[in-house]
Amino acid sequence: MEWFFDGLGTAIITLIIGLLTGGTVGYRIGIKKSYKVNQKQTAGDNSSQIQVGRNYDAK
Repeated sequence: MEWFFDGLGTAIITLIIGLLTGGTVGYRIGIKKSYKVNQKQTAGDNSSQIQVGRNYDAK
């Protein structure tokens, strides 16, 4: 049974470091990925228009 606990401390330390590193990198990627859609209305008020492009909020 001793062999089971031989690498347990190393595995726990590696898990903690991996979670911290992955969380930091994921947070930075998530913050920088903000999709901004710029729209400009060229027709007058109460007119029909179509939208061209990708809808990022669609579910």
